[in-house]
Amino acid sequence: MKITIVGAGNAGLTHAGMIAKRGHPVTIIKTTRLMYEDSFDVLSRTKQIEYEMAGDKGVVGIEEATRDLPNAVSQADVILVLTQSVAHENLSELISPHLRRGQILLVSPGYAGSFFFSTKCKGKGIVFAEGESLPFDSRIVAPGKVNVCFENVRNPIGVFPSIKTEETLTRLKDILPRYTARQDVLESAFHNPNLIVHTVGAIMSVGRIEHSQGEFWMYREAFTPTIWNMVEDLDSEKKAILEYFELPTQSFAESFQCRTYDDLSADPMQAFRHYAQFGSPKGPGDARTRYITEDVPMGLCFMSSVGKKANIPTPVCDALIGIASSMHQEDYYAKGRTLGQLGIGHYSVGELKSILKEGFTPDD
Repeated sequence: MKITIVGAGNAGLTHAGMIAKRGHPVTIIKTTRLMYEDSFDVLSRTKQIEYEMAGDKGVVGIEEATRDLPNAVSQADVILVLTQSVAHENLSELISPHLRRGQILLVSPGYAGSFFFSTKCKGKGIVFAEGESLPFDSRIVAPGKVNVCFENVRNPIGVFPSIKTEETLTRLKDILPRYTARQDVLESAFHNPNLIVHTVGAIMSVGRIEHSQGEFWMYREAFTPTIWNMVEDLDSEKKAILEYFELPTQSFAESFQCRTYDDLSADPMQAFRHYAQFGSPKGPGDARTRYITEDVPMGLCFMSSVGKKANIPTPVCDALIGIASSMHQEDYYAKGRTLGQLGIGHYSVGELKSILKEGFTPDD
């Protein structure tokens, strides 16, 4: 299959390299000039990605690194959008006109951002999917070179419409074999781990982040028993929404264990504590970390919006949004992701449940 990856940062280069390593022709699109220009220049010239992962080193070739979005999108069988979720709305305007019947577009991580694309492509015969986290965690360590820290054991995705899940999963597993299925894209959106731990961990540690001047390890330091009470309360609000939509209600720890550990019979907290102590990255190093600037407006505001639609109280979620807004002197509610912003706010809850399964009707 021809694969086009939107995004030339850590995620884009790494996943391009790992997919190309499996024999698929891969094209990378860069849509901005904000970051990683030197790496993209090297990639454009050499069409090669150097990688290192758990002692395995190598170089893989890609088809192209380009800024020609229309051609790269229209020629692909599968498009992977691997950017920060704050870019989804703008990217949907750029990408959607060039999508065609039979393609799969996967947004990862999603926060329901696939609806920006699917609402613009009603009746086109395109399938959309959402990942809750990235299959590989990595960093660009030199222009055109990535260091892969770890690979998830399972990569759950939701599919829209969900009646296409089985056939879509079969195709995506040919690209990366560890993909597994969630019930739909809404379930996937709420199992984004950053919704819970990034927001609580960063907001409640902001004084420590500023004071430490880069010497802070959130996963090791932030989640004391008292702060974990807040994690569990926020998690309970998430699970109440999932239950209302008749979706599985995994806790944060359970979904974390599902993605990262073979043994699902062990205590889920054991998996998280092991990661915190031995596998977690350093940081964040700045009070304006994307753990807040992305995960509050894209994650918590979306959760609050869905809670209001379903008449489910979300007091911890709303409090965190308010605190983050005060900290940064920004109205995160005003810029946050909502059902209305996604183009699906006018549907009733019953209609949304049907749409998630069957897709949009011709009358939509």
